[in-house]
Amino acid sequence: MKTARGTILHNNWDEKPYHEATPLKSTEAKIDIVMHGDIEATGPGRYLMQYPTAETCHYAGYLVMAGTLDGKSGQFIIYEVGDWTNGVAASKWQIVQGSGTGDLQGITGQGSYAAEHDKTVHYELSYSL
Repeated sequence: MKTARGTILHNNWDEKPYHEATPLKSTEAKIDIVMHGDIEATGPGRYLMQYPTAETCHYAGYLVMAGTLDGKSGQFIIYEVGDWTNGVAASKWQIVQGSGTGDLQGITGQGSYAAEHDKTVHYELSYSL
C-alpha cells in the first residue's frame, strides 16, 4: 500500500436540520470538498449528522472525488464516518469498493483526518491501485 498525504478544505458548508427534539438535533450537510497534496481533487460531500448534545456530533457521509492521485486521473468515492467532540472532528475514511474510474479503477484503501475549527486539516489515505 502507498500513503497519500495532504490537506483538505470543507468549503461552502450548508447544514440544515431535518429533525429537532430538544436536546437532540439531526441535520444534513452539503459541503464542497477540495483536496491538495498527493491527491488533487474536488467533489461534493453529503453527510447526515446527529447531535445528541450541543457539544457532540456523530456523522456519516460520502465524498465523490474527481482529480488525480499519484499522477493518475479519475474518480472514486469515500465513505466517511466520524465524531465531533471537544472541538475536534475525527474522521475515518473507506474507499467504496468498485467506485474507481479512469486510471483509478480498482482503487482500495482507508484513511483519516482530525479537524479543528479554522485550522489546516491534514489527511492521510493508505491505498492500493
